[in-house]
Amino acid sequence: MNEQLRLLVDLQEVDSSTLSLADKIELLPGKLERFKTPLEEASASFQKLKSKHEDFNKRKKNKDLELEEIQDRINKLRSRSSEIKTNKEYEAHLKEIEGFEKNKYKIEDEILSLMEDIENFTKNLQEEELKIRKAEDDFQKQEKMLEEEKRKLNAEMEIRKAKRKDFIAGIDKEIYGKYMTLLNRSGLAVVPAKNEVCLGCNYNIPPQLYNDIKKNDGIYSCFYCKRFLYYKDPPSTGSKSRETAAVS
Repeated sequence: MNEQLRLLVDLQEVDSSTLSLADKIELLPGKLERFKTPLEEASASFQKLKSKHEDFNKRKKNKDLELEEIQDRINKLRSRSSEIKTNKEYEAHLKEIEGFEKNKYKIEDEILSLMEDIENFTKNLQEEELKIRKAEDDFQKQEKMLEEEKRKLNAEMEIRKAKRKDFIAGIDKEIYGKYMTLLNRSGLAVVPAKNEVCLGCNYNIPPQLYNDIKKNDGIYSCFYCKRFLYYKDPPSTGSKSRETAAVS
C-alpha cells in the first residue's frame, strides 16, 4: 500500500476511535444521573416525612401545654371547694370542674392519637433513612466506577493522540489539510471502496478509477464526496475452507 495512503487509513482509524471515546466520555454524566435521581427522590420523601413528623411533635407539645393549663385550672378549682358555702354555688362549681375535666379527657385522647401518629412517622422515617443510605451507597459506587471508566477512557485518548502525532508527521501537509477539511465536515475523510461503490457516499465509482484504487498504490478521491478512497482486501476464506475440509 502507498505509504501516504497507509498513513491516512491509520489516521482515520485513530480519529474514528478517538471520536468514539469522546462520545463515551460525554455520556458518563448521564449514566451517573440515573443513580442521582433515586437519591434525590429518597431525600425528598424523607424531608417530607420529617416535616410532618416535626409538625406532629409540635402539635403534641402544644397539647401537652394545654393539658397542663387545664389540669392547673382543675386543681385550683378543687382547692376552692372548701370556700363554697351554698349548695347552688357548689353544684355550679362541680359543673365547672366537670367541664374542664371533659376537655381534659378530650385533649388526652388527642395526645394519644398524636403519639400514635408520631410513632408511625418515626418508623417511616427510619425506613426512608435506610432507602437514602442505599441510594447514597449505589450513587457512590457508580460514581467511583464511572470515574475509573473515565480515567481509562482518557488514558486511551492520550495513547491515540500520541499515535496521531506520529501519523501526521509522515503525511504531506497538503494532503493532511484536505483530510482535516473532510474530517471536520463529516467525521470521515478516508473510506473503503467496494464493488465499484464509495462506502462514504454510496455513489458508483468509474470502473477504471476503481481498478486503480484496488492497487492501493496512489491517492484517489471520490468524485462526489471527495473522500480519500482505498481498497480493503476481503477476509481470506482459505483457513475456513481448510477447517470445513478437516471437519468433513
